[in-house]
Amino acid sequence: MRLVTFVAGVQTPRFGILHDDVIIDPHAVLYADAGLRGVDTQSAGLHDVPREMVAFFESGDLGRAAAQRAIDVVVARDGSGDALIGPNGEPAVVSSADARLLAPVPRPRRIRDYLTYTEHAAGSGLAVPEAFAAMPICYKCNVETIIGPDEPLLWPGYTEQLDFELELGFFTNGHGRNLSPDEASGLIAGVTIFNDVSARDIQMFEMSLTIGPSKGKDFCTAMGPCVLTMDEVDEWDITMTARINDEVWASGTTEHRQFSFAEVLAWASLSEDVYPGEFLALGTVGGGCGLELDRWIQPGDVVELEASGIGTLRNTVGPKETYPPGAGIASYKGSPPVHVHH
Repeated sequence: MRLVTFVAGVQTPRFGILHDDVIIDPHAVLYADAGLRGVDTQSAGLHDVPREMVAFFESGDLGRAAAQRAIDVVVARDGSGDALIGPNGEPAVVSSADARLLAPVPRPRRIRDYLTYTEHAAGSGLAVPEAFAAMPICYKCNVETIIGPDEPLLWPGYTEQLDFELELGFFTNGHGRNLSPDEASGLIAGVTIFNDVSARDIQMFEMSLTIGPSKGKDFCTAMGPCVLTMDEVDEWDITMTARINDEVWASGTTEHRQFSFAEVLAWASLSEDVYPGEFLALGTVGGGCGLELDRWIQPGDVVELEASGIGTLRNTVGPKETYPPGAGIASYKGSPPVHVHH
């Protein structure tokens, strides 16, 4: 299944399933179908289908089975939802063209971005430390700056080198602590595309203090367009492509990683609780950012990150932000430009 959070018209965000060229609201479909069949909503199993993404992750097999029933109802009607109206008068099936996708989980409980691709570390001009082979390392992202498809990428006024990153990550569907990789594999709900937008000059400047990143990362991160459930995922064989203004800048696969999804989650859980709705990114595919290519996106550029089975995350680079007089601190005079020489 391809799971989305969407809005249609002026309605509040809804949980849905992408199916061909429509979005199915499973709760609304089962409600409408029960009414058409004269069945009470309790018997229709409406309580098995939450109306929010993370709650659906937690619902497990019951939620999946109910969602599949909703898909079957729509398929039996030749994909038409004309007579299917939800409990609040909303259409239970909407055309993808008439909906706007949000980030799959607009405010994840926590986001960690790991470094698992050797090629990215080496290609970014960094020495690959011994610790890389021993454990996945990460930084924690700002969950308050998440955007979804077709929203503008923020360009902070303090950077001259804005960059995209071609990444994949997964959401958790339950609680765990001190997990083995086998145990962790059962807590992975599905995967989506992750654009870890970076201000490279200030990122490298601040990380010269051996801490961070902070201002280099915390301003904007894009995710989407959907969550592909794990029953449809081969984590080692996902093809990924980055296009800027329709030109392919980078492509690769998820094959060349140091750690599996389950190993990353197991490591995250050591002496630390993980909860439903957390997001763990796997880092940038080798060659999957402007830093490695020494090519830089500009305001107005259209950035498209594509992953097989998931779709395309598309965002346009916004204008450089301007600050009012006195904003920030006088001691910051800018950061040295970054160029990687191969």
